[in-house]
Amino acid sequence: MTEAFDQVVATLLPLVRMQRERDSLRAAYAAGRPYPHIVVDGFFDEAVLDRIVIEFPKRDGRDWITWDTTNELKQTSRGIGGLSPFTQLFFMQLCSEPFLEHIRYITGLPDLVLDPLFHGGGLHESVRGGWLNIHADWTKHPALPLTRRLNLIIYLNRDWDLSWGGDLELCDPASKTCGARVAPLFNRAVFFPTTSETLHGFPSPLTCPGNRTRKSISVYYWSPDPEALKEGAHITFLPGKKRTRMRALLRSLTPPIIFKAGGALLRSLRGNKLRAMGKSR
Repeated sequence: MTEAFDQVVATLLPLVRMQRERDSLRAAYAAGRPYPHIVVDGFFDEAVLDRIVIEFPKRDGRDWITWDTTNELKQTSRGIGGLSPFTQLFFMQLCSEPFLEHIRYITGLPDLVLDPLFHGGGLHESVRGGWLNIHADWTKHPALPLTRRLNLIIYLNRDWDLSWGGDLELCDPASKTCGARVAPLFNRAVFFPTTSETLHGFPSPLTCPGNRTRKSISVYYWSPDPEALKEGAHITFLPGKKRTRMRALLRSLTPPIIFKAGGALLRSLRGNKLRAMGKSR
């Protein structure tokens, strides 16, 4: 039984590949523009990610956080709580010492540690119309003396049509313009640092079909910092796209109950239209 469990755990992480390619990965990360980052395709065992997709909590009945503001529309899990045991095991392995040892070397951040609370991390999902405005992430941990230093995003979207959008945009901190795009394709991993200047997001609303969503895994890595509870940058958004600025204006002028009712009505009408199209076929 123990041997079988060890074999399962061994498939969760690309440790052999990371050991073999650690120098080239380190060079690629340092050379990333507009700021250091690295994008790696086919990084994990596909069967592992497929199982996470199969066990991805359904939208009905899950206790997730809904971020529906003037700067974003998405849902996130509450850390790894409520996720399947297999998914939780995968997250724990992403924070295990063998994996941390490699990413410390690749990123040049020698003191990276895990956050046992997985604050802000977990599974993320955005539906049609969802977006995340360009922003610099918060760095202050709400409960522990830690400063956030590094993001890892793993995309879970098989057969994703590039026309649907959802590309992660990495923006130059000086010009505030996009310097690199990362399409959210299945088994694509991206590492990038968390600072007040590492601007990123996917600011254009998704145009994927109603039965598709943009799914991802997010893990944040930290450094010990006794002063982190006193200091730290909060999230800062840039002005959004024309469409999302208009949405923000309408939201500011409309009572919340009416705004939400209108959104629910539009979603209902969109769903009825899709069902009618399905029947016509």
